[in-house]
Amino acid sequence: MGGGLKLEFVKSTDPANFIIFLYAHEYIVPFELKNNLTGERLELRRFNKRNWLLVRYPVERDEAKWAEWERWAVPEWEKEAVELDCLWYRVNINFGDKDTGD
Repeated sequence: MGGGLKLEFVKSTDPANFIIFLYAHEYIVPFELKNNLTGERLELRRFNKRNWLLVRYPVERDEAKWAEWERWAVPEWEKEAVELDCLWYRVNINFGDKDTGD
């Protein structure tokens, strides 16, 4: 996922924390990067069989609080859908390189 995203994170001098829930295909590769300028990490990791989390967070953080926020980032219907082995009522937004510009 995103060489540009990784490069921008490493070059960034402004901190920005977020948790993004993603439905991704098997070709996605997990990663973890550290930015010494902002004291943050950027991590893409599998949440469960079908879903991923892209998380930008402070290196020093309250693990319990962030774990709770990560659980909140996954919609309830998605948790249920995974348990039932089906996905209903979802919106897919797909960006290819040609769609995002430079």
